[in-house]
Amino acid sequence: MKLLITTFLLISTYCFSQKQYEFDYLLEYEITFYKDSIKIKNRKFRKEDKTIKKYYLTNSKKNNYSAVITELDSLNYKMIFKDENGIYSNVTFLKSDLNKAEFINIDCKNVSRYENPFKYQTKNYDFFKLNDTVISEKTFWMYKLESIKPKKVKRKKLGTEYYILDKGTSFHLPILNFSTAYEEWKKEGNLPNGIFQQKYFIDYYGQLDSKEELINYWKTDKKIVINNDCDYTEKK
Repeated sequence: MKLLITTFLLISTYCFSQKQYEFDYLLEYEITFYKDSIKIKNRKFRKEDKTIKKYYLTNSKKNNYSAVITELDSLNYKMIFKDENGIYSNVTFLKSDLNKAEFINIDCKNVSRYENPFKYQTKNYDFFKLNDTVISEKTFWMYKLESIKPKKVKRKKLGTEYYILDKGTSFHLPILNFSTAYEEWKKEGNLPNGIFQQKYFIDYYGQLDSKEELINYWKTDKKIVINNDCDYTEKK
């Protein structure tokens, strides 16, 4: 009995020394980066379209964190995990390991402190509701995120991001991997719940720069585990 109690305490201590992030949805997108027709300063010129698969691990009730997964090569995935409250990680996993894992352990050497340096941008940006749009005979909400400072738009050549939201997925908080969008939503709450069917970016010159389109989504049960030693969401 004494051995059992000791073992339980060791396991309990080990579990409580880690931070767990829970995910209940896996979303599959196809993202296309379109070729450029205009050379833009400080941006690589794209000579042709490029399309890749992109996956999101999300928590439908907590949107301060998510994991974005893309294919690195035939054997490996790249995963970028971010908690807006203070954690960032860019790691590589074998596809076979990540697909079957319930617990995804990230070593502290692959974890860094994250702090959004552009929180002040919430005073320069806002979400705007547009008319509903119809895709394949289904009606969706449509919003855009853009700067409310015309002089700054002209000076910095700022573009606009559009969100087409599925009305039938209001069980899921907005998926806002772009930190400025997340901070604006958190401050104003001016974007409804829902999984985005499409998200696309129109640059300053009116060109379609990139577009993400939902392929499918599923319920899942995965957890990312990080040691408390690198839990930068807690003040040490």
